[in-house]
Amino acid sequence: MSGDHSPQSCASCAQADCSMSYLRQGKSPQATGRTAWILDEVWPEYRAYLAVEKQVGDQILAPGFLGRAGVRRYGWGQPVSHVGSLATLRRHLTLHRVRGKKGRERQAAYLAEDNRMAAALAPHLDYRADHLVIDQKFLPWFARSGLLGGRSYDVLMVRYPLAELHRLLDGLADAQEASATIGDFRADDDLAAQETAALAAARQIVTPHHGVAGLFGSQVRLLDWQAPSASPARTSGRVAFLGPTIARQGAHRVRAIARQLPEPLVLFGTDLEGADFWDGVVVERRQMGQDWLADIGAILHPAAMTNQPRRLLEAWGQGIGIYATSGCGLPPSHYRPFDSFSPA
Repeated sequence: MSGDHSPQSCASCAQADCSMSYLRQGKSPQATGRTAWILDEVWPEYRAYLAVEKQVGDQILAPGFLGRAGVRRYGWGQPVSHVGSLATLRRHLTLHRVRGKKGRERQAAYLAEDNRMAAALAPHLDYRADHLVIDQKFLPWFARSGLLGGRSYDVLMVRYPLAELHRLLDGLADAQEASATIGDFRADDDLAAQETAALAAARQIVTPHHGVAGLFGSQVRLLDWQAPSASPARTSGRVAFLGPTIARQGAHRVRAIARQLPEPLVLFGTDLEGADFWDGVVVERRQMGQDWLADIGAILHPAAMTNQPRRLLEAWGQGIGIYATSGCGLPPSHYRPFDSFSPA
């Protein structure tokens, strides 16, 4: 054995005195340079990105059932190796089981299942892949496992980094009235640190989210949101809050404004801050449906963070004024600062 102990693969190793050697078997090593995409739930923006960026010979891995997507959320519109049937099934059963649980239990279950799913995908990774495009949810596990070592990688962002989530929630807690939910979840500090380090080492951070993009400077590949064409702005109409009624959605700030509205606040979503949260405020409760935006002229959305602003994009396409913070993720041209809203 030579004095060089750096890790090598069968494709790059020059040692011929090994039973697994290509040279000893009279074969040529296979070419490296392949990209592997380790994907999860479909976002329209990432599906379009995959369609443009994928090269012949790339490997695409995603969860699924018995070699198929099984559910719409894993249908990427490309030939995909759907693997990890048992992990995928367990994940969906767990998500169903914790749906009505408190935030701390629900979010902890999500993270645990993401780790199990990453572990189920990893054995199928092509050893020749020297570049990865990986869903953010799987990044910490791949970093801990050593599978990022010696590879470049891009990250498809699906939420704010955990460390930034902690910072935003801590800031909200300092400025917020008493809340039953603001401290209901924090990820493990080690997990947040692992994600932070892995994100810093990524070649590119790929996202359509303007708030997330602002954290990474020149490292970012900013995508366009898939959104309808804009309609003329509505000049009047009711004011709505998308909910759910929870501190990180800015419910306390909306409640203060709602008391001054000339008409009832149109309210969507469940009350997670308590059944009496809206006492003293005239509200009209609605469900999301085909005509959920009927007669609405403005949406109040002072959320600390929003991962996928699909409803906001739909409203923007219909000419509805959106009053939000940068955490909404939309381009600045698509919303107005929340503090600029006037109830009059």
